[in-house]
Amino acid sequence: MKKRAILYVRVSTDEQADRGYSLQHQEDRLRNYCNINNIEVVAFFREDHSAKTFERPEFNNLLEFVRKNKRVADVLLFLKWDRFSRNAGDAYYMINMLNRLGIEPQAIEQPLDLSIPENKIMLAFYLAAPEVENDRRSLNTIAGMRRAKKEGRWIAKAPAGYKMSRNERNQPVVVKDPLTAPIVHWVFEEISNAVYSAEMIYKKALEKGLKVKRSNFFELIKNPFYYGRIYIPAYKDEEEQYVTGIHEPLISEQIFNEVQDILTGRRRKFPTKQTAIEELPLRGFLKCSRCGANLTGSKSKGRHQYYYYYHCTPQCGERIKAPDANAAICSEIQRVAQIHKVNCSVFEKEVLSLLGRELKETAASRVKMQEELQKLNDRLNNAQQLLLDGNLDAADYKGIKARYEPQIRNLEMRLSQTDEANSELEKYLSFGTYFFKNLDRLYYEGDLAIKQQIIGSIFPEKIVFENLQPRTARINSLVRLICSPVADSSRSKKEKTRKNAGLSTMAPPSGLEPETL
Repeated sequence: MKKRAILYVRVSTDEQADRGYSLQHQEDRLRNYCNINNIEVVAFFREDHSAKTFERPEFNNLLEFVRKNKRVADVLLFLKWDRFSRNAGDAYYMINMLNRLGIEPQAIEQPLDLSIPENKIMLAFYLAAPEVENDRRSLNTIAGMRRAKKEGRWIAKAPAGYKMSRNERNQPVVVKDPLTAPIVHWVFEEISNAVYSAEMIYKKALEKGLKVKRSNFFELIKNPFYYGRIYIPAYKDEEEQYVTGIHEPLISEQIFNEVQDILTGRRRKFPTKQTAIEELPLRGFLKCSRCGANLTGSKSKGRHQYYYYYHCTPQCGERIKAPDANAAICSEIQRVAQIHKVNCSVFEKEVLSLLGRELKETAASRVKMQEELQKLNDRLNNAQQLLLDGNLDAADYKGIKARYEPQIRNLEMRLSQTDEANSELEKYLSFGTYFFKNLDRLYYEGDLAIKQQIIGSIFPEKIVFENLQPRTARINSLVRLICSPVADSSRSKKEKTRKNAGLSTMAPPSGLEPETL
């Protein structure tokens, strides 16, 4: 009786390139074998997939074909056993399954009569050899990738803001992408400023041309690659580590750390209330004078245009025209911003004096950290020398290293953060003075988010309107001190403390309402 066969050819991309196992070559060999041996070909399946498992599209189609067509074939023919599988355990299971379906798997270049028990030893060799080769290749790949990372080379797809290139030794490297690198830099700068939320910055980055998914964006802003570091995860007895990359950073380590502090909540962010309507900057900052509920805002369509209002619930009926409320708050901010130059000078002197004391304390703390760091490094070096001299066991050295290296990294990070903080003090002082001197102009010229930020900073409590005028609201303590009349600042601290001791924090501050005669 003439035998019937199903032909199966498989190749993966690397094998096709390295060994010449092309699909067409395998098909020709199998069909010639069938012609010579008078075997009828009833089906042919072509696969371009790894043989590590049997989760392969075409092999699954083959099994489905066999199940639907009982006794359709006698043998499943392939070129070699590694075309069938590169996993010995899975291969034995699949051979038994095919046998139950009445089909015998057979490699034409490595023929085995599996009815002879001794041939199963050769089958084990044919199946185990590709699996061993795969495991060895995997280990070599992992070792090569870790070695490349330790050398500071990026081996994966270029992150957003970079593109793949080649260096003078024809090694793959990443370089800045002139189109997207400025956008990524802008993203980190904006988040570090703590004005807009990361979600808003993501949307703006999309508008600028950054093409990343939302989930990838939040991974992007946590990636130390952008300030020049490459993360190497722990592997076997090697601990995780960060190495300096050979690529050019997009941002400084200081900006990266500021972004991480904001994302994790370690750095305070102003509570910016977001709204999409420029005409309603006070939405979220007003409280109803009738029922005490928070006012919302909306627009109403008139005959020729839209009109904007801040309003309470329909049951309450509180309703304020948005342009009137906005103009009133603008006037209040202008009144608050009448800062005297003498106050600014006093403010600068006081802050400089305070910073000077803090810098002295920081310098003393820095000296202590440097001494502690030197002590830990000396201990680690001594342990290494004992290991080299044969006076210390490798396991003991490993324990000592695991104990001291985290402490060393922690101290180095704290020293770096101290240096960065000191370098920024003068800049922050300059900005603070500029902010108070130009408070009203910043509010008038700022966009919606800036306006809401300034309102939230000056007025920490909700604002209440009565007779189309804002009732006195508590002003931020620092703003009140800086913007108070010069005569107030000339009084002694004891006198101010005595006079203010019994006053409520809700008492109207001078400058916001006419004083009672």
